[in-house]
Amino acid sequence: MKQLFLFLTMFFYAFMNGQEEVIQINGDDKFNTIKQSFSIVDEKSGNFFVFLEDSDRVYGFLYDENYNSLGNVICPDLSSKFKSIIGYTIEDKKVTLFMNTLNGRSYGAMIFDFEKSISQAKELDFKLRGETYLDAVYYNNTLHVLSVPKRSSQINIYSFNNTLTPIVNEVKFEEQALLDRNDRPIRLSEIVSRSTISQIELNTPNSLELTSKDFKIYRKGSLVSITSDHFKEYTYVIKFDLDSFKQTVEKVAQRELDGFQMSAYSNSFLLDNKLFQIASNSDELQFQIAEIPSGKIIKKIAVTDDEQLEFKNTPIIQEGGEFDSYRELEKTNQFLRKISNEGIGLSIYKQNGIYEITMGSATEKPSNAMIVGGALGGLAGGIIAASFNNLNSTYNG
Repeated sequence: MKQLFLFLTMFFYAFMNGQEEVIQINGDDKFNTIKQSFSIVDEKSGNFFVFLEDSDRVYGFLYDENYNSLGNVICPDLSSKFKSIIGYTIEDKKVTLFMNTLNGRSYGAMIFDFEKSISQAKELDFKLRGETYLDAVYYNNTLHVLSVPKRSSQINIYSFNNTLTPIVNEVKFEEQALLDRNDRPIRLSEIVSRSTISQIELNTPNSLELTSKDFKIYRKGSLVSITSDHFKEYTYVIKFDLDSFKQTVEKVAQRELDGFQMSAYSNSFLLDNKLFQIASNSDELQFQIAEIPSGKIIKKIAVTDDEQLEFKNTPIIQEGGEFDSYRELEKTNQFLRKISNEGIGLSIYKQNGIYEITMGSATEKPSNAMIVGGALGGLAGGIIAASFNNLNSTYNG
C-alpha cells in the first residue's frame, strides 16, 4: 500500500534544500550493509552522536559542536524482534538508546560509553502487560514511556534514566472527564483502542502523514498535550505535567456542517494554546481557531463547493495520482471531493511569528502517492501560508 497525500500547500524549507557536508565517515566496505542512520544532539554540551546500523551491530560516533571526532564505539545489535528506536538518554559521553517491539510490550537498550570505549546491548526486564503503548517522550535527560492500561482512564508514565530501572507515575482522569457523543462516560483506553496515534514535533514542519492521525501527542518542556478527534463533533485536549503530574481535560466543539453530518470528517492541531480545527465533506469546509482553555473562537472560515477558495495564495496541486503525477485543480468542489475522506488533517508551523497552515488529507491507496497543495493567507492576525515525530518522516512525507 502506498500513500495518497492531499493538502492545501507545499513549501520547501531551507533545511531540506540547502545541504552542506560537515563530516565524512570512512569505513571501506564495512558500511555497505548499513540499514539506517540517525543522529542525536546533546543540548547541554553541543556534542552530537551519529549512529549507523547494519544487520548485526550499531556503529556509534561522537563529535563536538565543531565537528571534531571525539571517539567511536561499536555495539552488538539487539535481537531482531526489537524494531523501533523510541528514545535515548545522555550522561556526558554515555548514550543509551531504547528500543521496543512492534507490539510495544518488550524493551531493550544499547549503551555506548565513548569515555571508556565500551558498549553493551541488553533486553530489559521491563514489560508492558495489559497496557497499550502510546509513545515515548524525552524530557530532562529522562525517557518517559507512556501507556494506557486496559479498561482504564489513566496514563502510566515509566521514567527511565541511565539505571535502566523505570520509576512509574500515574495520571488518572475522573469518570466524567471523557464523554462520548451521547454524554456517557467513556474510558480513555476505549478511545485509544480505536485511534491512530502519532507524536508531533513542534520545531519542524510536520507532514500530513503524521497530522492526519486522530490521536496526537505533543511535548513542550515538561508539558505533554494530547488531542483526540475520535469523535468528529468535538476535540478533546488532554494535558499533563511531567514534573507535577497534574492534568486537565478540555472539550472543544467542531463547527457544524450543513446536511448529513455523518458524511463529514474532522481533525485538529494544537500549537501555542491555540486549537486549529477543520471539518469537511464534499459540499463544504469549516475551519476555526479556538483559544485553550477558554474555548474562545478567534478566527473562522467557511467555504462551499460552489465558492472560490479566496484564502489560498498558491495553486491547489495534486501529485502522485493514479494517472497524472502532477495536476493543478481549478475548482473548490474538486478539492473538497479529494480531501473528504477519513485522512483529513491540519499541519501548523510557526516561523518568524507567522502561522503556516497545511490543510488536506493523507490516505493509503493502492496507487502512487498523491499530493494536493495550495496556500492560505490572512488568518489569526497575520499572513498564514498554507504549506516527525521524526525529521525523516517529515522530509519523506
